[in-house]
Amino acid sequence: MRLGRIAITMSLLVPVCGWLSPAIAGAKAVERYKAVVEGQTFKVIRYDNGTVKIVDGGVFGPSYSYNLRDRMRQAAKQATGCEVADDFDQDGKLIGKLVCPEVAAS
Repeated sequence: MRLGRIAITMSLLVPVCGWLSPAIAGAKAVERYKAVVEGQTFKVIRYDNGTVKIVDGGVFGPSYSYNLRDRMRQAAKQATGCEVADDFDQDGKLIGKLVCPEVAAS
C-alpha cells in the first residue's frame, strides 16, 4: 500500500517539476540579456513560452534576500520592458512569467 502511495505521489510530482523550470519543460531560450541594477550584473534569459529566468551573475553565488529579488525584477524589466509575475526562487534564480504592456495599434 505504501509503495502505491509513493508511486502516485511521484507521478504527480514529475509534471509539476517540469512546469516549474522552463529548461526542464522543454522551453527554448529566445533572447539573452545582461542588465546592471545598482552595480550588480544579472543574466536575463527569455524563453519562447513567455517565461523568464533571472540569474545573479556573481562569482560566489547569490545571498538571496528580498532586496536581491527586487533587483532581479528590475533587471528583467530593464532588459525586456516587461514586468515579472508569478515568480518564484529556484536555487537562487528568479523564474516567472513575463507580463508585457499591450502595444497600441495605429
